[in-house]
Amino acid sequence: MPVASESSEMMTLRDWRQAIRTPTAYRVGNSFKMEWATVKDQTLYIGGLGKEWTTSSGELVNFNPQWIKTVSVSGEVSHINWRDKYNKIRRAVGIEFPGYMIHEAVSWSTYHKRWFFLPRRSSKEKYDENLDNERGTNMIITADENFDDIKVTFVGEVVPTHGFSSFKFLPGTDDSIIVALKTMETSKEVRTFVMAFTVTGKILLKETPVAEMKYEGLEFI
Repeated sequence: MPVASESSEMMTLRDWRQAIRTPTAYRVGNSFKMEWATVKDQTLYIGGLGKEWTTSSGELVNFNPQWIKTVSVSGEVSHINWRDKYNKIRRAVGIEFPGYMIHEAVSWSTYHKRWFFLPRRSSKEKYDENLDNERGTNMIITADENFDDIKVTFVGEVVPTHGFSSFKFLPGTDDSIIVALKTMETSKEVRTFVMAFTVTGKILLKETPVAEMKYEGLEFI
């Protein structure tokens, strides 16, 4: 297995597309599965699920999903180890490996100068693919730029089969209101819900079904 290291390269569009697909350093051959993207300081940040890669029963395989990529306005792609940052986020709610937290909804707020994480799944128990679909969350976790100050807020009650798949700040609200998608994926059905709430956790629109499929993105145009 290749050893990953932090790196950056100037690339053509073709090279950039290949770099985004790889998990860590540009020449690592496995696929990189993007789960979230956000812009901070004119740089595009792209991340995966943020938990260690494990077997279906939770045995550690590697740390590749805890790396992220950044893309500058000039097209420079950097590969950055975010393991410590992801671990700090889950540690804020008392989770240590082999417990885990899965992320699909992450954004930087220029207004608050903080990272916002709305986890899709979390558990203090080790990963189990047969139980994972019932480990949804109701958390907003925020962190300052250096991940030194981390705060946790809860939005309503946990619905075990529902987890956040995307969110955006409502334009014109100084990033005070979040519109989010929550999705359910079970062996019997797949559904998407939309909800709105303040960054302090006050629900403005309760979970409302919008589709019998999984929506993984939300954007205001």
